[in-house]
Amino acid sequence: MINDSFSKFSLWMRIGILSAFLLSVFPILSQNKKSPKTNESNFSFRLKGGEVKLTVRNETELKEWDKYAFEKTKKILDAYESYLGIPFHQASSPIFKTLPSSEKDKIRLVLKDTVFLNGTRVGGYNNVSGELGKELGIFMELGLVPPGYPALLLHELGHYYFTEPSWLSEGIVSYLPYLLSKRGYLKLDSDELQSVTEEWSLNEAIPKNDPPLSKDFHLSNPNLGPWFYSKSIRTQFIIHKELGYEGYKTFLKQVASSEVLNTELVFKILNKIQRKDWNKILEGWVEAGPYSVYPPNSFMKIQDIEKL
Repeated sequence: MINDSFSKFSLWMRIGILSAFLLSVFPILSQNKKSPKTNESNFSFRLKGGEVKLTVRNETELKEWDKYAFEKTKKILDAYESYLGIPFHQASSPIFKTLPSSEKDKIRLVLKDTVFLNGTRVGGYNNVSGELGKELGIFMELGLVPPGYPALLLHELGHYYFTEPSWLSEGIVSYLPYLLSKRGYLKLDSDELQSVTEEWSLNEAIPKNDPPLSKDFHLSNPNLGPWFYSKSIRTQFIIHKELGYEGYKTFLKQVASSEVLNTELVFKILNKIQRKDWNKILEGWVEAGPYSVYPPNSFMKIQDIEKL
């Protein structure tokens, strides 16, 4: 489950950085014309642990997005519960226990034509914990999540299950929608699946300054943000390949069930599942040092991922 560090300001800033990066990946389909009034829709659905309330505040003219967002929210959380065997209410309890009782088991999605944070356009950010201000929710620009392009929405919802350490959680929540779709847990059409894989930016150029993921370098150097996410997602491909499908599934279950998690504990989980020289396998990726087993251009083609 999410550990106590979920409330750190930097956690949700990381998610905002990904959204800003996606502005350069997906076509901006929204219009500058503002909606004459805000529309708010309320939905509810049941999961294994009980009812979940979903509030969608739509400040754009694309009102059909509300139902689309509801359907994708329910489906991805259903898929997470079925695949991991961990109820949403259990995974998200550390977040909701810090919020007013009126916010218990409530998900808020806010769709805007443009999204700003502290005066800077970021494309989207996640403030479900309330650390970035009083207004709670997942904020997204229409151009990043129009019907048919659910990648960012699916990514953000995955953070109810996975948050820390950043290099691990960001890779998992980007990869899992694809894996769940390929394994029959989540229904995505071809365009929706393509939006997920485009988010990965597998062809991101390797920078001259290439620190290991454990340094969380996208916080100290935002210019390396795109590389951080490309490197994070491909680290998951490496772990999946080394563990095999069943081993990787076991790994994800143990990560999602951990009360406290850091890089050192992640390596302990990996060794518990399969004893290998994980430091060498992930050298250059997560650990400091030269790339050893997997060069930095590993898994830069979708064909490589399809073999997993």
